[in-house]
Amino acid sequence: MSHAYKVIKIEDAMNINAPSLGAIRRDKGDNFSKGLVMVWLIYINDILNLNKPLTEDQIEWCATQIINDFAYLKITDLTLLTKRIISGKYGEFFEALNSAKMLRFFSEYAEERFELAENNSLRAHKDQASEETFNYSQNIERIWKGAKGFNSNK
Repeated sequence: MSHAYKVIKIEDAMNINAPSLGAIRRDKGDNFSKGLVMVWLIYINDILNLNKPLTEDQIEWCATQIINDFAYLKITDLTLLTKRIISGKYGEFFEALNSAKMLRFFSEYAEERFELAENNSLRAHKDQASEETFNYSQNIERIWKGAKGFNSNK
């Protein structure tokens, strides 16, 4: 987590060049990718110092689910999500953490990430559309016809 300070917003996580969980799984295999996610979950479990932390079985199960359901997330997303969980962005733990809560955090983060990506895509599309070449002949003709109609109404 030595570079975690660079990941502050979801935009940072999306834009920093980092491998996705799916790419890691493809390149390094199932056991490596699952182990990597398990290390993140263990870190969260330890740092929160809960009375009822995730059990070893829950950690392994969550890691498997995360790899399967959130393969598009990048290591930078895990960094930001970990920071958010630890800082309490997803609410109180009431001294306990379980698989359902952990997967809900991932789902909420993913939903927020999808919304941001969609908004960015729409904004880029609008920017591109507004930069398209202005067709002078069609617009002058339209303006001229409109001006004629405007003058005839007086």
